[in-house]
Amino acid sequence: MPPREPRRSRHPTILQKPWNVSALLLAALAIMMMLIAVVSVDKPRSRTGDYLELARGNDPGMLQREQNLPRLLKRDHDGYKIPSEGSSDTPQGVMKLRMGLYAMNNYNINLQVPSFDSTGYWWMKWDDDLQTYMTENNLKIWRVMTPINLLDIPESSDSVFTPTGKDEPIRMKDGTWYMTGAYSGTFFIDRVDYRHHPFTSLSLPIMIEADDIVLSNNRLQIIPDVKGSGIGQFIHAHTGWVNMGWSLATYKHHYDTDFGFGEGASDYSQLVFAVKYASSAWSAFWKVLVPLLIVVAMIAGATKLDTQHYDVRLTLPVTVLLTLVFMQQAQDADLPRIPYLTFLDEVYVVAYILTLGSFVLMLWACRRYYRALQIEDPKERALEMEKLDRSDDYWPTYVILAGIISLTFAWFTG
Repeated sequence: MPPREPRRSRHPTILQKPWNVSALLLAALAIMMMLIAVVSVDKPRSRTGDYLELARGNDPGMLQREQNLPRLLKRDHDGYKIPSEGSSDTPQGVMKLRMGLYAMNNYNINLQVPSFDSTGYWWMKWDDDLQTYMTENNLKIWRVMTPINLLDIPESSDSVFTPTGKDEPIRMKDGTWYMTGAYSGTFFIDRVDYRHHPFTSLSLPIMIEADDIVLSNNRLQIIPDVKGSGIGQFIHAHTGWVNMGWSLATYKHHYDTDFGFGEGASDYSQLVFAVKYASSAWSAFWKVLVPLLIVVAMIAGATKLDTQHYDVRLTLPVTVLLTLVFMQQAQDADLPRIPYLTFLDEVYVVAYILTLGSFVLMLWACRRYYRALQIEDPKERALEMEKLDRSDDYWPTYVILAGIISLTFAWFTG
């Protein structure tokens, strides 16, 4: 009798390798060492003694609006606390200058520098004491008052402020001196809030001080002309940003230096005219978040593929990972390097973690599937397959729930 051939299983023989526990432990150790290294080299930001303090005499309504600003847009170092009635910032004999601005257009907003271009009008009113000081020292008021955040002026001008007509002030009927003109220049942006990016908010300021070391806060104070100031018809024309209003306020600029006088730190009166902008919420939602959510949805739906298509299930997380990397690089291209994570960065971190979790789940499901195929008992094999299908059905719920909890926490803690 010829030898009987061994019985062949209708299921292919699968060579399964056991999980390498030592490799997993070493990977966890490597991650821990990387985190320790990052913490060890991460340095706190050095603080400066230079700050702004809100002066008295500002509009109470403006104070209320400034108090409600996001933390990164506030300029007052003390959070815009309204000064008490008994306090006073005005010494006896101080000279005063009333100034207003009317911005016609803000454009060329560059977040990489960050900077913006602005054009508009200005005016000043002052009394005889300041005019006498200007005359005795052969100074021009429109040259003395300069924006300290100025980056550049047009090549055709020698000053950001250009007087209208003659460069001499006009004597008003009430005895004050008056001058008006136009301004044009490129200014530095000192306040941008990227924490909720792509829902970004920023403040475009023109910060004016006296460019005269003698005219400190106890010699000259700038009074904001809020009633006449404002914004013009082209201020809303900048594509991509929504105008959120403006403010005009006086601050006491505390310099952390005595400029070599040897008399301690110096304070100077500073006028800040700021126009607030924010990104369009709906535009950011449809252009940034919706494509990202669609890509993440592929992770949630990956387990709906039949387990026997293991090759497709394993390549899907890798494809999603590459897509996420390219999307994040493209969406961060217009931003400068910032020392904190934005909301969008945290969304991508959650997406990366879910992608990694999906890949691990696919590996585990494939191993379990082929282990189930080797079970001889049909009922036991069917029960194992049912458990595997049940775990696949729960995965989308886990993804959605983890995403909602993580992003809600990221939004309210940002």
